[in-house]
Amino acid sequence: MATVNRAGHGRSAYRRDEREEMQVGPPMDLSFKKATNMADLSSQRARSVRIGKIPAHSLNQRFLTSSLWLCNNSLTSMNGLENLVNKLLEEPNSLAWLDLSFNNIVEIDDEITKFPNLKILYIHGNSISNLNSLLKLRRLCKLRNLTIHGNPIESIPSYRSFVLCALPQLINLDFAPVVAAERKKAPPAGFFKMINA
Repeated sequence: MATVNRAGHGRSAYRRDEREEMQVGPPMDLSFKKATNMADLSSQRARSVRIGKIPAHSLNQRFLTSSLWLCNNSLTSMNGLENLVNKLLEEPNSLAWLDLSFNNIVEIDDEITKFPNLKILYIHGNSISNLNSLLKLRRLCKLRNLTIHGNPIESIPSYRSFVLCALPQLINLDFAPVVAAERKKAPPAGFFKMINA
């Protein structure tokens, strides 16, 4: 529905509801806060420097967004992530993009599996060295984009092949598209032993 203002120009009276706002709204940006744990971030104000705005609030004073940026902090663990997301976001289960890049995280925590609608996960530039911990991400059926480069795990032989065999739903890994030839490759040596351990 459109209305006409005094100058005769058409103006849309359409307004997005909270669900639509959450899906298209800007991310909740809590990067560069010097936080060492998730609790440190719960009372921080969102940054607007990178994208020029912050997400809108719901009537419950939670943010209407499905994206959360926690990059460039000093986090050593994902512990407390679920509590943080529940506190900040109006619909925690709708979290679709989580950026934990450039922290000091050493392991992928089970808490990450609490967000079944996660499509994008950035964990590059951390301290993750256990290849088996990636298997937890298999429970995220909607995960399509994953970054892990810049972790010690990247130096493991056949690293990319292992990740793509473990997570066949990915369409991008480390900002590079997954090509058909990669999908046809046989699993790297020891793959089945690892996933069944």
